[in-house]
Amino acid sequence: MKNWKKAVLFDLDGTLWDSTASVILAWNEVLARYPDTRPVSQEEMKRVMGFSMDQIGDKLFPYLPEARREAILRACELHENEYIRQHGGVLFDGVRPLLEKLHDQYGIGIVSNCQAGYIEAFLEHYGLQDVVDWTRSFGDFRKEKAENIRDVMVENGIEQAVYVGDIANDFLSARQAGVPFVLAGYGFAPFEYEPTARTVADIEARVDEVLQAH
Repeated sequence: MKNWKKAVLFDLDGTLWDSTASVILAWNEVLARYPDTRPVSQEEMKRVMGFSMDQIGDKLFPYLPEARREAILRACELHENEYIRQHGGVLFDGVRPLLEKLHDQYGIGIVSNCQAGYIEAFLEHYGLQDVVDWTRSFGDFRKEKAENIRDVMVENGIEQAVYVGDIANDFLSARQAGVPFVLAGYGFAPFEYEPTARTVADIEARVDEVLQAH
């Protein structure tokens, strides 16, 4: 692997794809086996995408005892990963060409608040392993996104990085990690911010502006 000094680190959900429909199907298949739960709606799932799995459990299943909630979450995670690996989701237009172009100049990573194995299932389904150098999820070491961003940089000798995400929590994580942020303005919960990429293709120019200025 090339020794990259500059890197583009991406959020996943709402930034590179929308897996909401697939995740809901997978989760509800599991939840149907537990009579003390109820199905998850698309609106509920959209609201929690981007949060860590522990936070998602707290928000979706506050009515369950903690131990029960944890057990059901783990079952949902495992089934979700396999479902994603087989069926995928909605990959946003232009993602592969974008990653290929960026990979000519920068290392590419995905840092997400998802469970372990989710990013790998995404990469495997779409065959994107060749354009993504590093992955890190909340579930790998149960660390929050800001710490994971810093860890990926330190572990791989990255001197400059930019984080690309679509929600306010992504921006806050980037700021806590000490890296600049580019907003994916087409994502799940955009807000007023510059620089903003209005489309996937627009990310390349916004990233270049940030990384080439340093």
